[in-house]
Amino acid sequence: MNRTNVVLTGLPRSGTTLACRLLNTLPNTVALHEPIAPGKFADAEDESAVLEGVERFFRRMRRMIHNEKVAVSKNVDGKITDNAYKQARSEGGLRSQTAGKGTEKGKVVVDKELEENYLLVIKQPALFSALLPALTKRFPCYAVVRNPLSVLASWNSVDHNVREGHSRGAELYDEGLRRELASIEDHVGRQLHLMSWWYERFYRTLHEDHIVRYEDIVRSGGGALSIVTPAAQLLHESLSSRNLNAAYDREEMRELGSQLLDREGAYWRFYSRESVEGLIDELR
Repeated sequence: MNRTNVVLTGLPRSGTTLACRLLNTLPNTVALHEPIAPGKFADAEDESAVLEGVERFFRRMRRMIHNEKVAVSKNVDGKITDNAYKQARSEGGLRSQTAGKGTEKGKVVVDKELEENYLLVIKQPALFSALLPALTKRFPCYAVVRNPLSVLASWNSVDHNVREGHSRGAELYDEGLRRELASIEDHVGRQLHLMSWWYERFYRTLHEDHIVRYEDIVRSGGGALSIVTPAAQLLHESLSSRNLNAAYDREEMRELGSQLLDREGAYWRFYSRESVEGLIDELR
């Protein structure tokens, strides 16, 4: 296992983009935000072919960084930001991507001093979560989780297919998940099922010390990312929790919280019902 090629995943809207931005402030570390097309490995013959494909992508990014001082990543004006979506809602009532659809992925400059054994982190929430059981056999893998009510509230605020309870990157590689989601009529029911699938994936596949909570990242000023690299212990940024983001519809959030509390799901392996009730109480 090459310990310097790191897989980072997590639920969509859990803080993985923030994690990338923070990791990029560290010495000898490069973190890329979703540089891989979701369907890139959909036609791979078997698990071995998938692993070789991911390995090749890491090698390609390392060559680009070495030869051209650039790498592929989603970005805003050449920078990896804290959040992939705008804070304000559009006239349609949803938050759009900060760089606009289809224009956000491209080359970013990587001109920092790097040792030969630098850490290269690639973050892909849906793709890497679907492939996680295979990826753990070859790469160090980590996941970011977040209070499930805040995840739901965020999903319902953005112009993304998770708002309808779907994830192309996950469903491409998990036929069972695709069928299960197709059988659920209401979008919140699909969201709850999909969210539970994510938490279950992490619970079944990763050791607890390879899972970091968004709340701990914020509370520690980024220091909680030391599970990925000890260098993150140097991080002491002033961060504010967005678990009660002003962009989330308060009435909708209360209703989502009520439905969440009535359901069973793998999210309760990571967060207590009291943590969700606490957020609901803060809405009042």
